[in-house]
Amino acid sequence: MPDDNEQAEGQQATSSTLPCAQCGAELEFKPGQGTLKCQYCGHSQTITFAAGAAVIEYDLNDAMARYLGQAQVPPPSGVRQIKCQECSAEIIVPAGEETARCDYCGSRKTLQVEMPAQVLRPASVLPFRFESPEAEQKFRAWLKGLWFRPNALKSRNTVEELNGIYAPYWTFDSQTSAFWTAQRGDYYYVTEHYTDSQGKRQSKQVRKTRWTWVSGARRDHFDDWLVCASSQLRERLKSLVEEIEPFPTRELVPFDEKFLAGFRAERYSVDLKQGWQIAKDGIYAEVTTRCSRDVGGDTQRMLNVRASFFGQSFKLTLLPLYVLAYRFNNKVYNVLINGATGEVQGQAPLSWIKITLLILGILALCGGVYGLVVAFGGK
Repeated sequence: MPDDNEQAEGQQATSSTLPCAQCGAELEFKPGQGTLKCQYCGHSQTITFAAGAAVIEYDLNDAMARYLGQAQVPPPSGVRQIKCQECSAEIIVPAGEETARCDYCGSRKTLQVEMPAQVLRPASVLPFRFESPEAEQKFRAWLKGLWFRPNALKSRNTVEELNGIYAPYWTFDSQTSAFWTAQRGDYYYVTEHYTDSQGKRQSKQVRKTRWTWVSGARRDHFDDWLVCASSQLRERLKSLVEEIEPFPTRELVPFDEKFLAGFRAERYSVDLKQGWQIAKDGIYAEVTTRCSRDVGGDTQRMLNVRASFFGQSFKLTLLPLYVLAYRFNNKVYNVLINGATGEVQGQAPLSWIKITLLILGILALCGGVYGLVVAFGGK
């Protein structure tokens, strides 16, 4: 485990500003190319890692005992933190950015707030694979595939602004050991006789269940169990976040602020202790599901699972998202695009006129079929 300063240094994920070696303008990370490029003079710089560089994972119990909330250093210069007055999102933007717009709701009602000290350092990052023009194309393709949406939504420019943002995630590795007990039910059939309403003797097959107490044990390993560490994403946009997962975490690279050049980033607001509790609950639910499959039989009841966790490790990572907030009829809708896989999930208004016309069409069709049946049936 690194010392306090090493662990703390760099937690503040920022919109990094890196000067061009030739003209002094700001360099931007080029998704999919692994380079930094100047938009003014065209100078490019390859992002390289030191020999043997690898993504580091930290012992969870040690971190919570020694480092959680203890190592604090002043926030870096060159950036500032804003808070949206409408949705309460907190985003880090370059200090020189004149118009601070909220990525999550599109509001320009933002206030600069004090940036808290750093606590934990990102260990890894998953760089963006494609740029914003391609993300916008994916958004429009997603729109065209929607049914029962207003025509105006697809024909007008609804994208006010699309931003690439690195979202904070905790990843957890854990070994689990589980012991389970349950009653397994196996179906069997017996023949029963009865007398019908006409006094005749009849027989039928009746299904019965044979219950047997069973038990078992299993061990599992969970690797890179993801927990979103953004309160804004977890609370207001939770369903969208879950739908754009998973991320290809095997492609994580050691954290380097160069990947943030030209992009925004969000501080984590779900701390390590909270994140592990969320992960632990999720892992336990998955272990319970696997134990249930081990029970076997045709049905089951009274499943009881006792699970223990050991060998836990974690890392703080930054994962790429394109966030859209667009307005339609004065209402804000959100779309999230996985910056690595291109998966698009979002919100869109319904056209009740189209839905009503469809219902009327179905009713008219049913009425026509009924009329034909009556007409031909009366002959």
